[in-house]
Amino acid sequence: MTAAVLELRDVTRHYGGKRQWLGRGAAIRAVDGVDLTLAAGEVLGIVGESGSGKSTLGRIAAGIEAPSSGMVTFQGQRYAPIDTAAWRRQRRRVQVVFQNPSQALDPRLTIAAQIRGVLAAHGIEALERGVDRTEAILSRVGLTGLGTRFPHQLSGGQLQRAVIARALVLSPEVIVCDEAVSALDVSVQAQILNLLKDLQAELGVAYLFISHDLGVVRHVSHRIAVMQRGRIVETGPASEVFARPQDPYTRSLIAALPAATPAARRARDAARQAA
Repeated sequence: MTAAVLELRDVTRHYGGKRQWLGRGAAIRAVDGVDLTLAAGEVLGIVGESGSGKSTLGRIAAGIEAPSSGMVTFQGQRYAPIDTAAWRRQRRRVQVVFQNPSQALDPRLTIAAQIRGVLAAHGIEALERGVDRTEAILSRVGLTGLGTRFPHQLSGGQLQRAVIARALVLSPEVIVCDEAVSALDVSVQAQILNLLKDLQAELGVAYLFISHDLGVVRHVSHRIAVMQRGRIVETGPASEVFARPQDPYTRSLIAALPAATPAARRARDAARQAA
């Protein structure tokens, strides 16, 4: 991989505990001392159960939420304070694809209007060398001719393609995918995952791919980081993490995956007994 595009160093995010009769309870440690590096053009999968802190980590990595402590750098520079002009310039280069596309889109505007609105907000011309950026990106994600439709007129898979198009039209260097396919049917999941892989290979954009589904993360990731209770307990190349998991929590996640065939299940059980 090439040089790092995004780095997190000893990042924490704590939330104040609930007020109790004798005072405030203990703080909730959503992210607790995380170190991560995302290389340019890399897909880094973040996997963990619900409540492990992975979505909070994704918001911090995207610059949407500030850490309680620690440092986040993009292209070697620390994130600017949220809502400043410098922060908005950085946010153009780091985009997010969220879990529920219907909530991420404005139901009152057509898909094309929402993409053009993003371009206008960042001062980018809609036409580049005579080519309509909006139509070009919609075509690239498989939505040719659907820009005039409103969100309610699209299927779940089409809505997620529209959200991906809206992120990609700004030519970002990093996209944080936060449970980007978990709300979709299995067959549609495969289509969106293949689209994301194709776009990554073609455009060289880096993904921070967050999911509770280890099988999905395995399908798209170069490296995997396993998160438990706000901490990264294991990280490494995807093939090595699956073949030789080191942490007991990682082994339990992999053991819960359905085996593709009875022979694969027997081989996995034998390897687990030998360990």
